Amino acid sequence: MEDNRKQMRLMSLMIAGMAKSLHEMFGEAAHAVMSETGRSILEILERDMGLKLEGLEPDEALAAVGRVFQEELGFIDSFAVSQDGRRLIMTLNGCQGWDMTQAVLKTGVDTPFTCPIMNVCQAALIRMGRPARKSIAPIPETRGSAITFTLME
Repeated sequence: MEDNRKQMRLMSLMIAGMAKSLHEMFGEAAHAVMSETGRSILEILERDMGLKLEGLEPDEALAAVGRVFQEELGFIDSFAVSQDGRRLIMTLNGCQGWDMTQAVLKTGVDTPFTCPIMNVCQAALIRMGRPARKSIAPIPETRGSAITFTLME
């Protein structure tokens, strides 16, 4: 167990350093890099973990991605998806990336743009022809976050 914690700490440090470097080099364009990373991860989840999005509504697609991150990857303890008009809200609880996200924010990066679930979900929505603006807000008491996708007209 101790070795896993050490490995997770090393991975967190690496990702925090990469996020800071990306943000310093590219500013807001770093968010586009992570969006492309989300597309790549989406393809891997479809190929290797059987994720299927065809025929789903946007909220169902977010729920399908959430299930993979919860059940197959153990990255979150729980999640919920709700919709309010054009806004889809994905609430994550017990995120294994919480400490990594805090490390990224401590580098001076103001938005946790590296969240893999947020970036994979955005890629899924784009693939479905439903592009969306994304925003993320931490929920410290659950070590989670609320990700809002506002569908574009």
